[in-house]
Amino acid sequence: MKPTLKFLFPALAGLLLLLSGCVADSQAESTSNTTVDNSRNYTEGQQYSVIGNEVATQAPEGQTEVTEIFWYGCPHCYNLEPTMQAYKEQKPEDVFFNPVPATISSRWAFHAKLYYVGKLLDPDGSKNVHSQLFDAFNKYRRRINNDDAAQRYFQSIGFTAEEVNNALKSPELKAYMNHARKVNKQAGIDSVPAIVVNGKYLTGPAFMSPGDNLIDVINYLTELQ
Repeated sequence: MKPTLKFLFPALAGLLLLLSGCVADSQAESTSNTTVDNSRNYTEGQQYSVIGNEVATQAPEGQTEVTEIFWYGCPHCYNLEPTMQAYKEQKPEDVFFNPVPATISSRWAFHAKLYYVGKLLDPDGSKNVHSQLFDAFNKYRRRINNDDAAQRYFQSIGFTAEEVNNALKSPELKAYMNHARKVNKQAGIDSVPAIVVNGKYLTGPAFMSPGDNLIDVINYLTELQ
């Protein structure tokens, strides 16, 4: 590699990462404080935007859906994960928390497929497959980019070849992927991490200013009609 290109490559990689939708580290870190201040009022166009057409939801009747849209390859989604886990643990009972993977490109769509295969293999989350997949891409730099690699990976964390094959070929996987594509299209997702509240409001770390708290904003939006 020529010296000029050697020094330019990290900068270009960082720029591409931002363009792919991953927010700056400082913005992701500003969401880590989970103390909620429900007295705050937030402003459309600042801490959130209104989605033109309502996004498809899967919440049971009488519940409000909070949809986290993520990509396993995004380090900012990875950094945000502890915040979302904290939110999941302390969310109001009438909130249905529903992670939906991004499907912006074929690569992202394959990672979305991995999420849903993991969900089929670990429906109650007791084996922490979702967290393990985040670690695989961000901590261990695994390359899981086709069905053969997926088969090897899921077997390496304790599932049988038959279990993985059944998940990969299941009609539930196809339905999950169709829903993910619909949500991404309707919400106009072009970057992650992103949060859709009640199919109407879009927010996320990129919307936060210093002093804003993402969980506080999400709770505020779940109260809006």
